[in-house]
Amino acid sequence: MNPIAKYQFPPAKNELVAFDRGFPLAVVSILFIVVVIIAGLVLSSQHSIDAANARLVYLAAQTRAIESAASGHYQVPVQADLLDYIGAEVNQDAIITVVDENRDATIDYIIYRRGGRVTSYAPGNLEVTKEN
Repeated sequence: MNPIAKYQFPPAKNELVAFDRGFPLAVVSILFIVVVIIAGLVLSSQHSIDAANARLVYLAAQTRAIESAASGHYQVPVQADLLDYIGAEVNQDAIITVVDENRDATIDYIIYRRGGRVTSYAPGNLEVTKEN
């Protein structure tokens, strides 16, 4: 880049103002950093959404289990039993597994599979892994 002192007077001929090699490198570097930050935010928000959905599914399963036990005919809730509580958006393209090992109407944990991620949730324990 030319020094500013050179441009105190209008150019005598049609000179193009050019950038040196460092300017495009700086622009590309800044754009790369912005893309990395945006990608990190998107991945972080997806993780948060999966965690919130898993907690919602757990609460819905626990509620359905209590209702079933109160009726006198307890059965572990399945995905179809939870639709009224979780809604179509949380259920869309998801595979939900509810685990109550000792069948006491207290859900031990749930497994929520959606979009290539497996979220396992039990009270106080949240694990998110990629599906194999």
